[in-house]
Amino acid sequence: MSTLKINLGAILSGEELEYKERVNIEIDDNKRILHIGNGYDSSAKNFKEFILVPPLINFHTHSGDFTFPEIGIDKPINELVGDPNSEKYKYFKLYKNRVSEGIREFIRKSINFGIIGILDFREEGVEGVLKAKKSVDLANIHYFSLGRLDKFDKKELEELAKVAEGYGLPSPNYHSSKELNVIKNHFATKIRAVHFAETKKQYLRDDLKELIISYSPNLIIHGTHFSINEFNILKNEKIPLVVCPRSNLWFGVGIPNISAAYDVGVTVFYGSDNGSWISPNLWKDLELALLITRIQKPGSNYARDILSSATVNAYKYLQLDFAIKEGNKTYPVLIRGDEIFRANDKFVAIIKRASDNGIYSLGAIQNIS
Repeated sequence: MSTLKINLGAILSGEELEYKERVNIEIDDNKRILHIGNGYDSSAKNFKEFILVPPLINFHTHSGDFTFPEIGIDKPINELVGDPNSEKYKYFKLYKNRVSEGIREFIRKSINFGIIGILDFREEGVEGVLKAKKSVDLANIHYFSLGRLDKFDKKELEELAKVAEGYGLPSPNYHSSKELNVIKNHFATKIRAVHFAETKKQYLRDDLKELIISYSPNLIIHGTHFSINEFNILKNEKIPLVVCPRSNLWFGVGIPNISAAYDVGVTVFYGSDNGSWISPNLWKDLELALLITRIQKPGSNYARDILSSATVNAYKYLQLDFAIKEGNKTYPVLIRGDEIFRANDKFVAIIKRASDNGIYSLGAIQNIS
């Protein structure tokens, strides 16, 4: 088995994302890190202008939307997405033969942004999940399909539970409490995600405690209008929250209270949401999240928390491990150091400048000029 030795300007090491400069690492053909050493190795290939960072997990996507970019930008969110009468579903029918390619392109772009895992809300029932899985090269990305029923049907639900990694509930009132309980039982060992409190109207209408009883979600999407009370419920019930700041701003539904979620101790993840209106570049969401926390708590610095949310903490939820450490089979991402090397705060600089400087997967390392 051959190995690759490289010298790096810096790495974010281990589960603590420890910043280390002037490092050499040895990687085998299976992308397993055999050794991490201090200083440069004279026999190693030089990539001293790069920083090695762990790959990102995009915790909320709608990849099928990527087939038809920027539709309905003059329409409110309730007319664009959601039930089968929404604008999005009309385009699913109109572009029926192109959706698979749209999903493939979404995945390709995601990989180029240093993303190793995607949790994808897939519409169109069992057919939609199978369509996506046929479109994804599972060798290059960890793909988690969260299916849904357009109309409740127990037989189709049973088939959906066989092929999907979880259930992606559009909203708590999409099904009756009885139906939600049936869905919960069929997906008892899988991901049970739900859009919740994305808009103020939804927040005032839906009851979080009732949802926990009927559906027992283990992943809440958005929570844009959550108060400290809801954050405490999530913390006590150990339910992670996925925030999608670019999506919230684009649809004009509000600004998620990210700083409060961290302060309370909620497990936070990040998602890019709908591919039609938001690119899969999750780095933009991380930067926006950092900027939002600066508005909410002037002078604060949640940069390290945000990076952890998108990487090492996300791995734990999915029972994956791509942290940069010896013995780990990993899929690290290279970013150009440039001004990051000179920055007083490396974590802030990485979030704000990584995607500007250039992102490269380990698989493309030999092609970097």
